[in-house]
Amino acid sequence: MAATDLHVRMMNGDQSAFAELFGSLNSNLLRVAMSITGNRATAEEVTQEAWMSVIEKLDTYKGDAPLRHWILRILSNKSRTRAKRDGKTTSLSPDQSGSSDQFTDDGEWAVPPALWDDITPERILSGRQSWELVQEAIQGLPSAQQAVLTLMEQENMTANDCAAILDTTPANVRVLLHRARDRIRQVIDDEIKSQKHL
Repeated sequence: MAATDLHVRMMNGDQSAFAELFGSLNSNLLRVAMSITGNRATAEEVTQEAWMSVIEKLDTYKGDAPLRHWILRILSNKSRTRAKRDGKTTSLSPDQSGSSDQFTDDGEWAVPPALWDDITPERILSGRQSWELVQEAIQGLPSAQQAVLTLMEQENMTANDCAAILDTTPANVRVLLHRARDRIRQVIDDEIKSQKHL
């Protein structure tokens, strides 16, 4: 069902429409909140607060952006406010170190990481271990990079959409995404090098 239909149904008091929206978005909202706040319990609280705001402010939604983006913007604002209150910085401005040359301007790898030559049970097991390392690397990223990575890679948003949700510029989003990918690539490259020595 289209988001505009859900909005109209919710405005008309259809509780099943809210349940449908909640079911389709809640896990995504929780993932974005965790990437900003860095804490599951806090992310759960912020997500609940965001849903309460959605209910309270539903009549202010004008349809200028997709309903999902409007909700993500509410969540992003609440998450950043909470992170700031809890003393966790969430700067969306790039630092002065410049962007990585390992990626092209459109976000693709300039030189992809080397692939393993043979697929063996040992390599499959190693791949699972590598995935765990990648997950750890993502968790270790600064919260702004995690938020951008989550929105763009897992939510399939454009840099412009991500910038609107996070209240920053598309250029900052691209820099943050490049840095996040660069760190994850380094983890992958390090793992590949260690596997070649086995």
